[in-house]
Amino acid sequence: MSAQMNHLLKAENLSFDYGEGKFALRDVSVNAYEKDFISVIGRNGSGKSTLVKLLSGIQRHPTGRIEFKGKEISEYERKHLSRSLCYLPQSGIMLTDRISVLDFLQLGRYSYKNFSEFRYSDEDIAIVERSLETAGISEFKDREMSELSGGERQKVLITLALVQLNLSDDLSSKLLIVDEPLTYLDVNYQHEIFSILHKLNAERGLTVIVVMHDLNLALKYTGKTILLNEGRMIFSGKTNE
Repeated sequence: MSAQMNHLLKAENLSFDYGEGKFALRDVSVNAYEKDFISVIGRNGSGKSTLVKLLSGIQRHPTGRIEFKGKEISEYERKHLSRSLCYLPQSGIMLTDRISVLDFLQLGRYSYKNFSEFRYSDEDIAIVERSLETAGISEFKDREMSELSGGERQKVLITLALVQLNLSDDLSSKLLIVDEPLTYLDVNYQHEIFSILHKLNAERGLTVIVVMHDLNLALKYTGKTILLNEGRMIFSGKTNE
């Protein structure tokens, strides 16, 4: 099936170290096609977070090559790249908790603004509202971030990604990379978060790469899996294999 899809992201022979012999990845290759849902699994310290940071262009200068939509990822202007590729880190870093969910989500429209634009347009507000509805958290919009539980915050962060990627566009050529969205969340929230990601993938065609630990969740929701161990890829293929 993937052979009939368009290649979205291609990484070849990636190696990366943090100096002084502290390697993180060694000779890892990744292929992601449009509409893929890929889990990245491995023990702590196996290189999962380093890999997805490299794939998203957050971590720079690996050995090897990374292409997004057929173009070397380092050649993209960051603001332009962020409209098609969104990376969510392990925990959201807030400038302040004293901000409403609505105001926080509007920050996702930054990459669509000119330097001199300071106001949000009706289109911006409409995209935020639609993203809230898609994630099922419209009732959150007037609450402050400080009032939210961990699971609720994670839903807001996924909604921020939808705002950034522009839910009104065709999502099949866009990529969401999520680094361990389930940390410290109870089982109910874990399934709610993955249900949102699965819906976006299945119904809207959004390509998703997610770092996780739970093989049962990977089997239930993801079609492909990458297994890492001590910085090396030991498996890449269909999750049910």
